[in-house]
Amino acid sequence: MELSALFETCFVILALMLVGFFGVRRGIYPPGFSGAASWLVVNVFLVGSVFQSICSGNAGLSPKELPHVLLVVIVTILLGYVLGFLTLRLLGQRIRADASLELSIAVMNNLLIGLPILDAMYGPTAVLYVGLTSLPFNLLLYTYGTWRLGVDGGFRAKDVFSPCVVSTLAALVFFVLGLPVPKAVSRLFTVIAACSMPLSMIVIGITMGSENLTDALKDGRVYLIALVRLVIAPALTWLVLGLLTDNELLLKSCVVIAGCPTGIVVPILTLRSGREASLASNAVIVTTLLSLLTLPALLLILG
Repeated sequence: MELSALFETCFVILALMLVGFFGVRRGIYPPGFSGAASWLVVNVFLVGSVFQSICSGNAGLSPKELPHVLLVVIVTILLGYVLGFLTLRLLGQRIRADASLELSIAVMNNLLIGLPILDAMYGPTAVLYVGLTSLPFNLLLYTYGTWRLGVDGGFRAKDVFSPCVVSTLAALVFFVLGLPVPKAVSRLFTVIAACSMPLSMIVIGITMGSENLTDALKDGRVYLIALVRLVIAPALTWLVLGLLTDNELLLKSCVVIAGCPTGIVVPILTLRSGREASLASNAVIVTTLLSLLTLPALLLILG
């Protein structure tokens, strides 16, 4: 990887996040803008990126390789949950932690952070890998995750089968069967996919600008979460997946996914369960800030 490409990507990401951060701090965005923008990113733009990566013909993956790739991405997501479970069991009583800490470690921001970065650095094949992670990601989050938090209503199929999961499954049908995608549809998803990076980063900036950074930085527990989520998780993933695959791009992509900050969905689900969500919210803010340093370092190490 050329250093110039990495620095350019980091500069673009930081600049777009600052657009969101200072925009919300100065009151530029109207009420409800953050929620609407987040909905568009998750349900439209990232969906377009995933569908386009799988059906573009540029993914560099054959249907025969798909079971192996699925195994690797499933292990990637599972390792995060293993680390969250073990951390809570080992240190939970000492640091006044509950299931929200466990999930803050287990659940990474694979779409809003991971997808745009991997798209910029590694291209459509890496985007395909991120799209495939949404399958085990949603299944674990909305079964084990909601159970651990005690979310009202528990398992809900509509949560598991989000637009990103449905689009991934639909695209896989086209991919495995070799069905042609109409040019107009392909063009539409290409345009939509181009919007995913800028709007994703702006939404992240808005999220950070809407919270109290001082309180987040004073919460000592978030630094433990950051250590496990941003450092230990990608290191463990690198070691374990190195035993499972010799696909270098798949390995690198999954390690980057494993090194993403805490997912924004964790404080949302924590609130839905009736629990105090300050720890999860602070974890999102601090791990996202620190990932501006750890993710470029991880990309440099991976090469």
